[in-house]
Order: sequence, then structure tokens, then C-alpha cells
Amino acid sequence: RTLHLGFLSGSIGKFIFGALVVGLFYLLGGIFFHWLATRNEFEKKLLARTSLLQYLTFQFLAISILLALPAKLILRLALNIKYVWVTPWFNI
Repeated sequence: RTLHLGFLSGSIGKFIFGALVVGLFYLLGGIFFHWLATRNEFEKKLLARTSLLQYLTFQFLAISILLALPAKLILRLALNIKYVWVTPWFNI
């Protein structure tokens, strides 16, 4: 199926649209997991003891695994989207 969106006809338009969607997904996921990590005093103490590298690693892995996998499952079951990212080398 095609979406019939004019800006998606070229490869640069597809790249920019895909980057915006993925960037927005990671931004909202980061905000959500930061909200979870600052809900009570104990979690705030744990957050204060972590370094920036530890925090960013946790954010990336939490979003990539804990949030992206259920999102991909929902897309597959509800909208029949088989692959989220297709390249000549691999499909995700």
C-alpha cells in the first residue's frame, strides 16, 4: 500500500521523514523513562548516583528493548507492517 504523500516520493524525503519518526519515538521514550526514574525519592537517589554515560546507556537500552519491541509487535499485529526498517543488507 502507498500513502500517496508527495514528499515521500524521493529518497531524501523518505530519509527525513524516517529520521523524524524515529527521533520523535526516542524523544518521547526518553521522556517517559525519565518520568519513571524520577517518580519517588528512592529512584531519585539512584538517578543522582549514576553518571551521564550510565544514564544514557540505560535510556538507549530501555527505549530500544522495552519500548520498541512492543511497538513493533503492535504495528505487526494491528497494521500488518512486517518490517520497520528495510535496507539491502538486513530487515528489522
